[in-house]
Amino acid sequence: MSAQGDRVTLSIPVSAKYIAAARLLTAGLAARANLTVEAVEDLKIAVSEACTNVTEHAFADEAEARNQTIQLTFHVGNGELTVEVEDEGCGFDPKHLPAMENKPPVNDTGIGVYLIREMMDEVKIESAPGSGTKIIMIKRCAR
Repeated sequence: MSAQGDRVTLSIPVSAKYIAAARLLTAGLAARANLTVEAVEDLKIAVSEACTNVTEHAFADEAEARNQTIQLTFHVGNGELTVEVEDEGCGFDPKHLPAMENKPPVNDTGIGVYLIREMMDEVKIESAPGSGTKIIMIKRCAR
């Protein structure tokens, strides 16, 4: 982990057992950004979902994921926290995500992305087949 002004980065192995570390750092930085308790909880869930998606979908199997990392970058402002969750996995075409216009997905596909979109103020997904994925999430809500 390194801190540079209002930018903090964390690199964790692609493994579900390290997602709790990402949640803890998210909570601490969200509090530093002066976000409400509700906003902190939303952020923790969204970061968990983004990291879980990496562990479940970014790599073909555990052997491929073994030496890979999830890169988290936090930009801390007063009343705002931006979180970037990035991997170097297989990537995908974001156009294939289920449409989420005011309705949850009807099957297990896309539930994590649905939750992220519902809980964050802004979400941007950058990905392409063969080139990894970056999810940029912004939460605003000062105390």
